[in-house]
Amino acid sequence: MSNELVAKPHHVIEEIGANLAVYIEPELLIEEARKGMAVTGFNTNDLERYSGLLSNIRYAWEKTKKYVIYFSDFYPTEDKVNKVEALNHHIHAYLQDMDTLKNKIETFLNILNGDILKKATNKDEVKKFFDEAHKTIDGAFEGILKYRRQHIHQGTRFMDGDLLKAENAEGTAQMLQSPVAAPYINKDVVPIIIGKLMQQKEEGFEVAKIRWVGIAQKNNVQTTGLLEGVLRGVEPLLYEFLNITPMRDFKRKTSTPETTD
Repeated sequence: MSNELVAKPHHVIEEIGANLAVYIEPELLIEEARKGMAVTGFNTNDLERYSGLLSNIRYAWEKTKKYVIYFSDFYPTEDKVNKVEALNHHIHAYLQDMDTLKNKIETFLNILNGDILKKATNKDEVKKFFDEAHKTIDGAFEGILKYRRQHIHQGTRFMDGDLLKAENAEGTAQMLQSPVAAPYINKDVVPIIIGKLMQQKEEGFEVAKIRWVGIAQKNNVQTTGLLEGVLRGVEPLLYEFLNITPMRDFKRKTSTPETTD
């Protein structure tokens, strides 16, 4: 295997963010690149507004991508926080953060849709385009967010089935060791039962942990692809509304060799 560093493929959100950044701060560009840049006709406030919206999406997206590590590695010692409780906390935080990511993407699309409609003559086509984008987003997040929303509407908490078994096993073990139960139970049998319960706890925890690592890995691929597709789709509309030229087109203007008669 070559020892050369392999460049990490960039995501379109980085590309769009950089295009907005050089118009907000033109001094970021080298002199040659500035020649291909339109210096009038754009609104800095709009650039900053959309830069902020994209930053919100990126922060939320990057946060959800870290849950593979949270699910696999982030557990305190048992004397501080029980690992079943910790995994349950990770799951609920993950579902909330996935919902937040969806909301950030939808907010961006809604604002862009509204801005474009103010100028567009083909309003029906624009509306149809954004309606389809929202359907794509709803479909992509439906599988994971059904866990969160079902229980929010019912006023109950979501609990992974295997994690619930682990929690119940541990709860039963704690009750068997309580002073209240001590006078009534067979002290010779208790260690055997507790051993079985602790095994159930470990098995339930490990199954749930592996499941959610897998869910997070799968969703990372899906949300990365979703963002790429949605932002690539709206990229021309965004640049047109902002009245800017992307940097990839600067090269074509600055690198064309001069011809002589």
